[in-house]
Amino acid sequence: MGSQPEAKRTFVAALASHDNDDVNNSLSRLFERLYKESPDRLRNFHFVVTGGTFNRILADDAKTGGNITPVSDNEGARSFIRANTTCLPPREEGGVTLLSYLVVQRRCSVIWPFFTPLTGHWLTPENLALMRLCDLWHVKRLMNRGSVEEWFTREAETDAKRNRQPWPPNLYLADDEEEGRTAACNALPLRNGGWRIKPEAQALPTTNNGEPDFRRMTLALIAHDEMKSRMVEFAVDFERELSIFDRILTTGTTGRQVEDATPKLGKGGKIYRYHSGPKGGDIEIATEILLGRCHVVVFFVDPLNPHPHIEDIRVVFGACMIRDQVRMLTNEMQAREWMGRVVRKRL
Repeated sequence: MGSQPEAKRTFVAALASHDNDDVNNSLSRLFERLYKESPDRLRNFHFVVTGGTFNRILADDAKTGGNITPVSDNEGARSFIRANTTCLPPREEGGVTLLSYLVVQRRCSVIWPFFTPLTGHWLTPENLALMRLCDLWHVKRLMNRGSVEEWFTREAETDAKRNRQPWPPNLYLADDEEEGRTAACNALPLRNGGWRIKPEAQALPTTNNGEPDFRRMTLALIAHDEMKSRMVEFAVDFERELSIFDRILTTGTTGRQVEDATPKLGKGGKIYRYHSGPKGGDIEIATEILLGRCHVVVFFVDPLNPHPHIEDIRVVFGACMIRDQVRMLTNEMQAREWMGRVVRKRL
């Protein structure tokens, strides 16, 4: 992977609306100005950039010309920034969701979301979820050029000493061991510097005769507040069927209630509880889905009451659409019939 002059750095995330040239050019010129002002100060940070933004302003084939002028390499700015950058997948492949995961896991401290108020891009579910989680987890959100420049002059040196992280940001999930653990998705070196995180498609676990192999699968249980009692009843009624799955992922409160009600699942160590939904648990499960680590999603949606983190919930559905082998069960009737007609036959 090459030598790393420092063991840890503070992560700064950057993304710009794909449908507006001006914000991409603004971000490109900003990188150039900051590099010219103080490359040594910039070196304290590692940048995490979504794939579309990276391809427009930092990639090998991001050529000057057209409506977007990428970061110039005349004085070495692009080579310098790129060498200190990890490229996530593009938004349509889950890149913003993976960035939100880094926020929820307290690994990203500052974010530069260069959106435009002239289009609806910044109102997509994944972008709204990212903005909400930044505020919840106290991530500095700098949404225009002036805010970043003022921060770089007056606050960057202090922020470079807080929440420093090993870089590049490999992704570790629920059951990765604390010591000597293997990342669920590694950052791989790019030609000409920098790293790229690219989840690989994984086949659905099957038996020798091609049937779904539930014993090697991970299932997620998610329920809105008003549906948690129904989810507990479901888990009690199908405790035996659920116990054949390798892992069961839950958001925080749902997992605790299911553990208390189902001794076979609770004491068997099959349940892994992420954060509660409002604190990012839905995003954490969506990341498991994107990385090919979750194969069945049982989601009891409340159709009558609004939810303050509805965008996070839509991100879970979006992750299932990207990983379209995932079995989605989005109401109680579906889930009960599937457990009784499909899973029970495998016992």
